[in-house]
Amino acid sequence: MSARRRVVAIERGDEPEPAGGGFLTLVRMRYRNVYDDGSTSRAYGYEYIHRRGFDAVAVALYHEEGNEPHMAYRPGLRVPVYFRRALPLCLPDEREYLFIPEAVAGSLEPGDRGLDGFLARVCAEVEEEAGFRVAPEEVEPLGAGFFPSHGQSSEKIHLCAVRVVPGSGAEPRGDGSVNESDAPPPVFRPVREILLDCARGAIEDPKVEILARRLCTRLGYLPELDRRAVPGDGPGPAAFREAQARGGWAPR
Repeated sequence: MSARRRVVAIERGDEPEPAGGGFLTLVRMRYRNVYDDGSTSRAYGYEYIHRRGFDAVAVALYHEEGNEPHMAYRPGLRVPVYFRRALPLCLPDEREYLFIPEAVAGSLEPGDRGLDGFLARVCAEVEEEAGFRVAPEEVEPLGAGFFPSHGQSSEKIHLCAVRVVPGSGAEPRGDGSVNESDAPPPVFRPVREILLDCARGAIEDPKVEILARRLCTRLGYLPELDRRAVPGDGPGPAAFREAQARGGWAPR
């Protein structure tokens, strides 16, 4: 197997990508709010985007070492943030965002229907991005999903976890895109370190932070105290586990 080439920069091409046939659809319309007395507001313009499959999934791949869970994230190549330095930002940001630490995640496709389709997509993304072959029954729910940018997009990100055995995976095969093929493989780190890096700004993907928090709740791990929850901690941890169990999708 040839050595993986390392990306050192991204450059713009000479020609714009042709419109149509992509992953995003821009909706630009005029709307009115309807009131309970039957009247309406003045018309206002609004624009937003749909993804091709509308929603997405983010996965907490994890294993446990000693008393602490470890979770995976992957370095991703993301063109929009790479070129942030050229924008007239309110708060200047001179960092070079070449590789962005991000969650193992992927978009749902139009053919992914129902819980079976959802779980099949989770398994496919785990194999494509992390190299682990998992079965649908191994996918664990992590509570309700969230809207990453609900003022601009209809997308909801659904959350789940999969326990894996480190070293049992293969080389991630990717989805055939250039940037997924060029991205380095995922890395596992203690969730406490991950959450500290999220607070410091070393990790800026909210999916990573939410997944890590939800994983801690599911496993009864208290990252601030670096230990498992015990009965003396009171009802708080159990209440969060119960709330998380009631939210989002659930296995049969």
